[in-house]
Amino acid sequence: MDHIRKLARCLASASHRKSFFDDLVDISVESVGAERGLLVLKTGTKLAVACARNLDGENLRGREARVPMAIAEHAIAEEETVLLDDAVNDEAFADCDLVFELALRSVLCVPVIYDGEGVGALYVDSRFIPSAFDGDDARGLETIAELAALFFREEASQQELAEANSSLQRTEEELSRLRDHLQELDALANVTSAPVEDVNEQAGFPGIVGQSSAMQPVFSIMRRVLNNDITVLITGESGTGKELVARGIFEQGRRADKPFVAINCSSIPSNLIESELFGHVKGSFTGALRDKKGLFEVAHTGTLLLDEVGDMPLEMQGKLLRALQYGEVQPVGSVEMSKVDVRILAATNRNLEERIASGAFREDLYYRLNIVTIEVPALRRRKEDLPALVQHFLDDNRRQGISTVKGVAPAGLMALRKYPWPGNIRELETVLKSACLFAEGELLGPADFEALVRPENVLAEMNDPTFYEGRTLEEIERDVILATLSRNQGNKKRTATELGIDRRTLYNKLKRYGKS
Repeated sequence: MDHIRKLARCLASASHRKSFFDDLVDISVESVGAERGLLVLKTGTKLAVACARNLDGENLRGREARVPMAIAEHAIAEEETVLLDDAVNDEAFADCDLVFELALRSVLCVPVIYDGEGVGALYVDSRFIPSAFDGDDARGLETIAELAALFFREEASQQELAEANSSLQRTEEELSRLRDHLQELDALANVTSAPVEDVNEQAGFPGIVGQSSAMQPVFSIMRRVLNNDITVLITGESGTGKELVARGIFEQGRRADKPFVAINCSSIPSNLIESELFGHVKGSFTGALRDKKGLFEVAHTGTLLLDEVGDMPLEMQGKLLRALQYGEVQPVGSVEMSKVDVRILAATNRNLEERIASGAFREDLYYRLNIVTIEVPALRRRKEDLPALVQHFLDDNRRQGISTVKGVAPAGLMALRKYPWPGNIRELETVLKSACLFAEGELLGPADFEALVRPENVLAEMNDPTFYEGRTLEEIERDVILATLSRNQGNKKRTATELGIDRRTLYNKLKRYGKS
């Protein structure tokens, strides 16, 4: 009875599985005077040792923690106690090699039954003493097993509570998303009734569409650097609008009435980029038929944008650094230096710190360019700007005579919001232009954006790290499940196997998605 009370106290104070399992096995061993004890648990169709202890309360590992699974399987499957006085000579388990290998004599194994099903077994043995356990020991261990079942009941209740809380949290998140969708619809209604340009005049940068919270730091820094000549490094993924930010700084700054020149450093061959930037004199190389001004001189008194500066050839970076430091350039083939007055803006979609670490970008040039940094957010981080951006591009398409589409239906806007936009604003512009070309009415709907959610597109996007950014786990899971189901042509069994989940779980999820 003392052992039962002791286990009851352990059960009441158990904080986690490991501590309770240790106490459970120690009390089992102590109650019957066994040499060692083990707790075997059933997971699916397999059995595994969850805890193994000796008479001294020490953990057993390796060979010492083995148990004849045939005995445990019998106790669990038949839901009956196994009591062996001399295991090595017992015909019932004559085929169990481990009984003979361990030279087992006395064995006692009782099932742990929870919710009408055997979920595990308490096993104790003695390798040297035959008939070490009797009927009283068996009944005592059965009582201990019944108390152990209470732990699993409590654990299941905690799991159900956690799942309920998780479900509640998902519901709250869904409500939050629905509120966001309603706000987007309101925003779309406002945008279609008022010119987009009026909205963006508030920021002071009419060429940049959107007023999301993610864009506010961009506008703030742009305002601060307008009327000085400080070098600005503009970073962000391809298609986010880095050149628009550069033009916004130029057009609203004190050099707005001077030249604005842009060069894409990744598109100029390495043997020509020096001539493009600094110019050359006649005869300096084959094909140099006349003197030519470089872009530094063309942009004199104005602004020069070095786009994709992270891809500039390494040998050219030192010459650029000198031009930035001293404000002078030397045309190819010339011995004379020319003074230039140029405001430098640089843009890149590269991680320049990683380029420095790999030896592909000069650290001193990085610090010369990176005096002030503006990070342009990806479209997936500023989806509240989608209604304004969509209307901007639709209006632009109409001005160009591409289509007569005037807007996007609410369900269509929902489809656009769910897409992760790996190509950012540039991709949005292309998608809308394509949709407008084939549209049959004045409003675009979900059917006009079917290509965005095709299974092959979703599966391809999963290889892109940006697929996961700014999205909830539930959204990602839904897209993966539906894409896999489509690829398997609706075969739910094959889909469940491929995803590593059971069919019941798949059916429940599809029912929640309205795809059952």
